[in-house]
Amino acid sequence: MTVSGGFAGVNQQVVLRGDGTVRTTDRGESVVRRTTAAQFMELRTLLGDRSLADVPGFAMNMGAADMFQYTLQFDDRTVITDRSAEEPALDRLIDALGKWLPTQ
Repeated sequence: MTVSGGFAGVNQQVVLRGDGTVRTTDRGESVVRRTTAAQFMELRTLLGDRSLADVPGFAMNMGAADMFQYTLQFDDRTVITDRSAEEPALDRLIDALGKWLPTQ
Protein backbone atom coordinates (compact mmCIF):
# COMPACT_ATOMS: atom_id res chain seq x y z
CA MET A 1 0.00 0.00 0.00
CA THR A 2 1.21 3.47 -0.87
CA VAL A 3 -0.22 6.52 0.89
CA SER A 4 0.33 9.84 -0.84
CA GLY A 5 -0.99 13.38 -0.98
CA GLY A 6 -2.59 15.40 1.75
CA PHE A 7 -1.67 18.94 2.73
CA ALA A 8 1.82 17.89 3.86
CA GLY A 9 2.62 15.90 0.70
CA VAL A 10 2.91 12.48 2.34
CA ASN A 11 4.49 9.59 0.44
CA GLN A 12 4.67 6.40 2.49
CA GLN A 13 4.64 2.73 1.60
CA VAL A 14 4.02 -0.49 3.48
CA VAL A 15 4.68 -3.93 1.97
CA LEU A 16 3.64 -7.18 3.63
CA ARG A 17 5.97 -9.98 2.60
CA GLY A 18 5.18 -13.68 2.57
CA ASP A 19 7.85 -14.37 5.19
CA GLY A 20 5.98 -12.32 7.80
CA THR A 21 8.05 -9.18 7.51
CA VAL A 22 6.73 -5.71 6.78
CA ARG A 23 8.81 -3.12 4.93
CA THR A 24 7.84 0.50 5.42
CA THR A 25 9.24 3.45 3.53
CA ASP A 26 8.87 7.09 4.52
CA ARG A 27 10.88 10.02 3.19
CA GLY A 28 13.27 7.64 1.45
CA GLU A 29 14.09 5.66 4.59
CA SER A 30 13.08 1.99 4.73
CA VAL A 31 12.59 -0.14 7.82
CA VAL A 32 11.87 -3.88 7.92
CA ARG A 33 10.05 -5.33 10.93
CA ARG A 34 8.73 -8.80 11.67
CA THR A 35 5.07 -9.43 12.42
CA THR A 36 3.92 -11.76 15.15
CA ALA A 37 2.07 -14.87 14.02
CA ALA A 38 -1.22 -13.24 15.09
CA GLN A 39 -0.49 -9.99 13.22
CA PHE A 40 0.48 -11.88 10.08
CA MET A 41 -2.68 -14.00 10.27
CA GLU A 42 -4.85 -10.88 10.71
CA LEU A 43 -3.31 -9.21 7.66
CA ARG A 44 -3.60 -12.37 5.55
CA THR A 45 -7.23 -12.78 6.62
CA LEU A 46 -8.02 -9.19 5.65
CA LEU A 47 -6.29 -9.67 2.30
CA GLY A 48 -8.36 -12.82 1.74
CA ASP A 49 -11.71 -11.12 2.41
CA ARG A 50 -13.95 -12.03 -0.54
CA SER A 51 -15.61 -8.60 -0.32
CA LEU A 52 -12.42 -7.08 -1.73
CA ALA A 53 -13.32 -8.60 -5.11
CA ASP A 54 -16.29 -6.20 -5.29
CA VAL A 55 -14.25 -3.07 -4.52
CA PRO A 56 -13.91 -0.81 -7.58
CA GLY A 57 -10.40 -0.28 -8.94
CA PHE A 58 -10.78 3.50 -8.73
CA ALA A 59 -12.86 5.37 -6.15
CA MET A 60 -11.83 9.00 -5.74
CA ASN A 61 -13.79 12.16 -4.94
CA MET A 62 -12.38 14.32 -7.72
CA GLY A 63 -13.87 17.48 -6.16
CA ALA A 64 -12.05 17.07 -2.85
CA ALA A 65 -8.70 18.67 -2.08
CA ASP A 66 -5.84 17.62 0.19
CA MET A 67 -7.07 14.07 0.71
CA PHE A 68 -4.77 11.10 1.03
CA GLN A 69 -4.66 8.69 -1.87
CA TYR A 70 -4.28 5.00 -1.08
CA THR A 71 -2.95 2.68 -3.76
CA LEU A 72 -3.16 -0.99 -2.86
CA GLN A 73 -1.85 -3.94 -4.85
CA PHE A 74 -3.16 -7.41 -4.05
CA ASP A 75 -4.49 -10.44 -5.91
CA ASP A 76 -3.05 -9.20 -9.24
CA ARG A 77 -5.04 -5.96 -9.12
CA THR A 78 -4.55 -2.35 -8.12
CA VAL A 79 -7.10 -0.34 -6.15
CA ILE A 80 -6.85 3.45 -5.82
CA THR A 81 -9.06 5.22 -3.28
CA ASP A 82 -9.24 8.30 -1.10
CA ARG A 83 -11.59 6.50 1.30
CA SER A 84 -14.47 8.82 0.40
CA ALA A 85 -16.61 5.84 -0.65
CA GLU A 86 -17.79 3.38 1.97
CA GLU A 87 -15.92 0.12 1.43
CA PRO A 88 -15.75 -1.70 4.80
CA ALA A 89 -13.43 -4.55 3.72
CA LEU A 90 -11.01 -2.12 2.08
CA ASP A 91 -11.16 0.26 5.05
CA ARG A 92 -10.30 -2.58 7.45
CA LEU A 93 -7.31 -3.52 5.30
CA ILE A 94 -6.10 0.09 5.02
CA ASP A 95 -6.45 0.57 8.78
CA ALA A 96 -4.49 -2.63 9.53
CA LEU A 97 -1.68 -1.82 7.09
CA GLY A 98 -1.63 1.81 8.24
CA LYS A 99 -0.73 0.71 11.77
CA TRP A 100 2.69 -0.23 10.42
CA LEU A 101 3.40 3.21 8.95
CA PRO A 102 5.36 5.81 10.90
CA THR A 103 3.24 8.58 12.37
CA GLN A 104 3.75 12.09 11.10
